[in-house]
Amino acid sequence: MSERAHAAELSAQLRDVDLRFWAELGRARLPVRDAASLEAGSIVDLDRRPDDPVELYVNGLRFGTGRLQLVDGEWAVRIEEILVGGDEVRSVAG
Repeated sequence: MSERAHAAELSAQLRDVDLRFWAELGRARLPVRDAASLEAGSIVDLDRRPDDPVELYVNGLRFGTGRLQLVDGEWAVRIEEILVGGDEVRSVAG
């Protein structure tokens, strides 16, 4: 198999690899005693407002920013900006 054919086959296989994707809404710092006393229904103030962009991550690499959207009663994220190029994303997939 030629190098080009091998690269094409590898690329096709990588398209099916699952990556961990998440959106970070905000952060909070709490002393252990406060964290230990959290109960269901507790409210924790985050360092962002509800209408601020969320940060998007793929396998730990900050990938971009987006906005929370409510679509058919489900929360989703609309990607607004991609911060990394294709090479960085491919390195995460590898």
